[in-house]
Amino acid sequence: MKQFIFFVSILLLLPVFQVSSDGLVIGPEDLRIEQSLEGGYNLWIRNKPGLESVLLTESTEDPERKAATYALRAPEYNPHNGDEKRMLDGEFLDPEKKLFSLIDSTPESYEAFGSAFRIFIPYIVIYGYEWTRSGEMLVVDGTYLSVRAFGAKYADYGSGFRDNPFILRVAQKPLEGPPEGNYMDDTVKTYTEIAEEGGGRVIYCRGEDDLLNALDEVLDEVDSGSLDLVLALDTTASMENDIPWLKRELVPLLKEQTEGYGHFRFGMVLYRDYHEDYLTRVRPFQKTLDGIQGVINRTTVFGGRDIPEAVYEALYEGVHAFPWMATDRKLLLIGDAPPHERPRGRVTEDMVYEDAEAIGVEITTIILPQ
Repeated sequence: MKQFIFFVSILLLLPVFQVSSDGLVIGPEDLRIEQSLEGGYNLWIRNKPGLESVLLTESTEDPERKAATYALRAPEYNPHNGDEKRMLDGEFLDPEKKLFSLIDSTPESYEAFGSAFRIFIPYIVIYGYEWTRSGEMLVVDGTYLSVRAFGAKYADYGSGFRDNPFILRVAQKPLEGPPEGNYMDDTVKTYTEIAEEGGGRVIYCRGEDDLLNALDEVLDEVDSGSLDLVLALDTTASMENDIPWLKRELVPLLKEQTEGYGHFRFGMVLYRDYHEDYLTRVRPFQKTLDGIQGVINRTTVFGGRDIPEAVYEALYEGVHAFPWMATDRKLLLIGDAPPHERPRGRVTEDMVYEDAEAIGVEITTIILPQ
C-alpha cells in the first residue's frame, strides 16, 4: 500500500502568554500528522495534564496586541471537528453561523499517544471575517501554523493559553507491502468525473503489478489499427514503485498489442505540481519501440510537497501539445492523487473537457491506491 508520510518541524519561538501548566507546551514529540483519505490531514496532539482544548490559528498572538490573529476554519462541515463548541468572550459561538473552527476539546484514543486531540485540516482553510482581514490559505509544505493550547475547554481565553508555532514539512514516500485497495476519496471523485466528461472510463488498479492488466484493457478497446496514445503520468515521489515497472513492462506490452497496426504513436506528459522543478514536461510522439523505451527510461520521480497535483494542467498539455492524427486518440491519466480543488493557474477542468471533445481525444483514468 502506498501512503504519504508527513513530517512536522517546530519553530522555536517564545509564546506570547505563558501559564504555569507545562501541559500547554507542545513540542515535536507531541505532534503527529497523517494523510486522510477524506482529503486533507489529521493533526494529532498529545493529551497532557492541564491541556483541555486546542485551536489551530494562522499565527501567534501579537505581543503588543495591535494586530488581530485569527483561528483557522474549514470551508465546510467535517465530522471530526464540525460539531465542536468554541467559546469567545465568555459565550459560545452560534452553531447556526457554521464557522467550523479547527478546534478540539474532546480527546480520543490514538495508538501513538494513548489519548490525543485530533484536528482535521483540509487542503484549503479560511481565516478572518468579511468585516476584517480575511482570506483563504492553501495548506502545503512550508505552511506556517500555530497550535494554540488552552487550559480550559472550548478554547476559552479566560484560562490562559500558549501558542506553539510550527512549519508543516511534507514528504511523499510509498510504504512497502501489498496494495490494499485504499483509494483517496477526492481521487475517486475527480478521476471518475474526468473519465465521464472525457468520454472514457475509470479503471481501479491494485498497484504497480496490476498496471499491466489496466493498460491491456485500454489497448484491447482499439480495433481500428490506428492509435495515438498519450500517457499523463504523475512523477512525484509517491510513484516510485510504479515507474520502474513501466520501464520494464510497458514496451513489451505495446509491442504485443500494436503489432500489425497501420499507425501507432506514443507520447507522454509528465506532471508534478506548482513550485516543483517542473509543472508539466512533454515527451513528443515516438513511432518506434526503441524511442518509446528511451523516453520511459529518462523518467524519474521526485518531490510532492502536498497531496493534490497538477492533474488538469497535465491533461491540458496532453490535449494541446500533440499533433493528433490517428483514428483512435487516447489520453490516459495514471496517478494516485487528485487535482487541486481550485485552479492555481489558468487551466480549468472545463477547458480540458471542451478542447478534448473538439478534437476527438478520449480520456481514460487509472487510479492507483494510496
